[in-house]
Amino acid sequence: MPPNMPTTPRTRRQLLQAALAGSAGLGLAACSPWTGPRLITLGEAELADRVGRLFPQTRRLLDLLDIELSAPRLRLLPESNRLALALWLRTRERLLGHVGHGQLAFDCALRWAPQDASLRLTQLRVQQLWFEAGAGPVTPPMQPMQPMQPPAVAAGPRETTGIPPRLGPLLAEKLLDDLVIYRLAAEPQARLREAGLAPGAVTVTARGVEITLQRVAG
Repeated sequence: MPPNMPTTPRTRRQLLQAALAGSAGLGLAACSPWTGPRLITLGEAELADRVGRLFPQTRRLLDLLDIELSAPRLRLLPESNRLALALWLRTRERLLGHVGHGQLAFDCALRWAPQDASLRLTQLRVQQLWFEAGAGPVTPPMQPMQPMQPPAVAAGPRETTGIPPRLGPLLAEKLLDDLVIYRLAAEPQARLREAGLAPGAVTVTARGVEITLQRVAG
């Protein structure tokens, strides 16, 4: 409206309505900071990349054995809502210096840890333990040395040679249980809190791992 044009009661009402509508729109925008989807989806390739960055890792078992874990291979198991992982092993006895190499394959569930906004491995089940004496090849093989079988058809942990079968579950539990494979960054955490949302259920699908964003009670 030109600055010198006189206003009538009708035009004043129209201006007031327009101002109120604009204020309402700004208020809605301020109350809706989260504009993303209601799912955080981590595809298989992204998960494999994230897990790959966590290795190699060296751990000590029972103060007797130094174990290097490397070259992880990951597979989605949507039919059982789990992940399958295989890791290359190198071992050295601390007392005698004997070395060995092999592969540990297991499947696991996933859980969301709200205290630090992380996705963690849980409920590990060893499916295969392959091991033999000697240092083995310098470069870990790109493919599993023996096929990883899905949990539905696996007969349980299998030992080829060298390590007692009971060591497989112990390895998985002591070295890999509760391993963080993803953490939500601080900025999206803050935006979710402002929107009254929080990560909840974790589901393994053919598309990847899906973390549902749910409304926070209260």
